[in-house]
Amino acid sequence: MKNDSVDYKSCITIAIDNANKRIKLLEKRDQKCILEEYKEWLKDGVDYQSILLLRDDPII
Repeated sequence: MKNDSVDYKSCITIAIDNANKRIKLLEKRDQKCILEEYKEWLKDGVDYQSILLLRDDPII
């Protein structure tokens, strides 16, 4: 059970780091818009049915 917790934390850390890197590539005005969207999404809670995962090798 403890390993699952560590795995989740590392996945969340990687996701946040990746989002931060992508946001920094944007112009200031666009950065602000994206940050506001993230805040709204996190404030409203995670709806697992609305999360879309994109893969390099999609299975259809």
